[in-house]
Amino acid sequence: MSRANAACFLGLIMVFAAACDKVPLLAPTESTVNLTISTTTVPVNGTAQVIATVIEQAGTPVQNGTLVTFTGSLGTFEPPDAVTENGKAVTTFRAGTQSGTALIGAVSGAARAEEVEVKIGGAAAEQVVVRAEPSSVPVTGGTAAVVAIVTDASGNPLPGAPVVFSADAGSLSSNSAVSDANGEARVTLTTNRETIVRAAVGAKSGETTVRAVTLPSVTIALAGSATPEAGVSTTFSLSKSTATTENPILNVVVDFGDGTRENLGAISAATPVSHTFARPGQYRVTATATDVQGLTSSSSLVVQVNDRSGLAVTLSANPSTTCLTPTLTCPGGGLIDFTATATAPAGAGIQFYEWDFGDGGSAVTTSGSVNHRYSSVGTYVVRVSVRATNGQEGFTERTVRVNQ
Repeated sequence: MSRANAACFLGLIMVFAAACDKVPLLAPTESTVNLTISTTTVPVNGTAQVIATVIEQAGTPVQNGTLVTFTGSLGTFEPPDAVTENGKAVTTFRAGTQSGTALIGAVSGAARAEEVEVKIGGAAAEQVVVRAEPSSVPVTGGTAAVVAIVTDASGNPLPGAPVVFSADAGSLSSNSAVSDANGEARVTLTTNRETIVRAAVGAKSGETTVRAVTLPSVTIALAGSATPEAGVSTTFSLSKSTATTENPILNVVVDFGDGTRENLGAISAATPVSHTFARPGQYRVTATATDVQGLTSSSSLVVQVNDRSGLAVTLSANPSTTCLTPTLTCPGGGLIDFTATATAPAGAGIQFYEWDFGDGGSAVTTSGSVNHRYSSVGTYVVRVSVRATNGQEGFTERTVRVNQ
């Protein structure tokens, strides 16, 4: 071979070798490819790991560096081609923004994997449950949060699912939303009448009904005709509506306008509540009812609390003049009978009478009658103090004379 021919032959060998370097290493004939996917349900824009395991006919992994190409009817792969290491080629499937069922496959040479279905977004939805918070609004109009909970076939929350909302009355803040990490999609309903709200994800749907109800109703008024006084217990009367279109009342709170409040719970049709105002003045007393759905309404009245008045007390003495030594004209023995008269306020009674006989003697009685014997000549001022069970007090006094 001439030198020129030898050079030509060597050049051909080098070209052939370079061409062989560019030919990818593929799976041998009769190899098998098996696919493993980290999840078969993927949210919109979600990802899943895809592993292709390539095994030769003899049951051993293919040579490292064997090229595997991944295929899918939806979404993309990063990378779309991967080489094996210990028989495994790994890529990431990216679902994209379109819901549907992706057929994922892998091929190397003549070996092709059986395709696996991956459901994307709404296609993975198995159940849609809808609730409203609260489940009722006032007939005067109100809002409720509508929540659609989307789950997959295993009952797991499904994020990234597009949800379409509709309502047969009122208005929605949006007709669509995408479920969050908890599988929940939310919109707001504004309505003043009973409304059915539906939520659909693909072929799956659910619905809930938002009722329109009257607000919980409670009224407050002064009980009796007594004028409120500082330091004296004042009774108020509470009553609730018995309308069948309202939710049950959960609790009633009374704000007495003086910095104090009382929670009465779920009141009956008519309930009394008492309160003592420490100081005179004008107070707005407000009763607020809250129903089981959290709807509220209030009723109030303004009360004028007067300064505390004393009990009216009268005192009689029999006789008003006595003698230590009895005579025909002067009953004797120094003994005098006293009678105190006091009228207790409505709803109260007389608690006690406290006596001061003016000569150092005293007594406490529960009745208004008492007697006292004087032992010395003189003029005495007798005082009686009366206390009612509601704390009101009154007193009076009079003079008696003791002669020899």
